[in-house]
Amino acid sequence: MKFVVDNMLGKLARWLRILGYDTVFDPSLPLRTLIAMSTQWNAIFLTRRKSFAAGISPNNMYAIKGERFNDQLREVIDHFRLDVRAKLFSRCTKCNVEVRAAEKSRVKGKVPEKSFEGFDEFFECPSCGALYWGGSHRVNTLKKLKQILNT
Repeated sequence: MKFVVDNMLGKLARWLRILGYDTVFDPSLPLRTLIAMSTQWNAIFLTRRKSFAAGISPNNMYAIKGERFNDQLREVIDHFRLDVRAKLFSRCTKCNVEVRAAEKSRVKGKVPEKSFEGFDEFFECPSCGALYWGGSHRVNTLKKLKQILNT
């Protein structure tokens, strides 16, 4: 499942990427372009907008009802029956590309020394070079997800 997210929902887009879903989010792009992308890629266009200017009509749109982020994420997960575990942490949260395993020796000097010493598994975005590992950020993200899902 692929999403294109309106620029009002940046935090939701980031979390969909954390869950491993292909999610286009670029606040620099005009609304018309985002809608055209969602149509071209048969993606679901997520928005909180109540109406659109004349001549703009997304084909496959879902209007988010929740006002708070936690409610929005839970709403999307429930509505689309998203699997929140299968592809968790598989995408770059910055540029949406699937990350790949990185040799530990290649990340030396690129991650904090404490993280380098404490972890054996690292992941890298082949597009932007962002590095990921199972540190406290991952633990906190899992706690937040559990809280959002009330599990």
